[in-house]
Amino acid sequence: MFYFDNFYGKKVLKSSLLDGIDCFFTTREFVLTYSSREDLKTESEENREFLLNKLNTDNLITAKQVHSTDIEIVKNGINFYDNTDALISNIQNTVLLMNFADCIPIILYSKKDKTGAIVHAGWRGTAGEIARKTVIKMNEELNINPENIIAVIGPGIGKCCFETDYDVFEKLVKNKSDKKIYEQKENKFFTDLKLLNAKQLSECGIKNIDICSYCTCCMSDIFFSYRKENGYTARHSAVLKI
Repeated sequence: MFYFDNFYGKKVLKSSLLDGIDCFFTTREFVLTYSSREDLKTESEENREFLLNKLNTDNLITAKQVHSTDIEIVKNGINFYDNTDALISNIQNTVLLMNFADCIPIILYSKKDKTGAIVHAGWRGTAGEIARKTVIKMNEELNINPENIIAVIGPGIGKCCFETDYDVFEKLVKNKSDKKIYEQKENKFFTDLKLLNAKQLSECGIKNIDICSYCTCCMSDIFFSYRKENGYTARHSAVLKI
């Protein structure tokens, strides 16, 4: 279950599946990445300092996100990863941070192994099954049993607003008979990216999955939305401390 909470006075969104873990999704009230909103640059820089101070670490790990399916396991001494859309870490006291403005944010965490990941799954990443590939990498390279992983799929564009032509829909939906995943209205398709990612995770053996119902496009007063704001927007973030 998702619920709004505050992080030392800053509004954030959490999942009860990961209560007790320092992880959440930020809102417009707690901007950490300003992107094209130069007017939010100072605020975002101050918020990053505030975040690390309250989490009692300076080990912030980020990436240049490019809508790929490239996944990196964090190494000591490297805090930035180029052309990467999923970060995995088992290094204690590291903070993973990735940014979103309609794409689907996914936090994966094994309490048993104290290992986690953040996945950036836009439609290209979803079509390329980046969520599934991240779980496989955690299993094969770090020996993390998928049954021990909790998956939290955060706020992103909903089926209500994710309208595409057939070319994008065809790349996303393999099983055209699964009407839960999409709706067709004339020659346009509305696809549920969150449900597609949940299916990938479930097929990998993950049993505990929390899916946020909030659509960032519908709720652009709380979250940033690239589509709703025509690209002129900042980013909300997924944050996970190992």
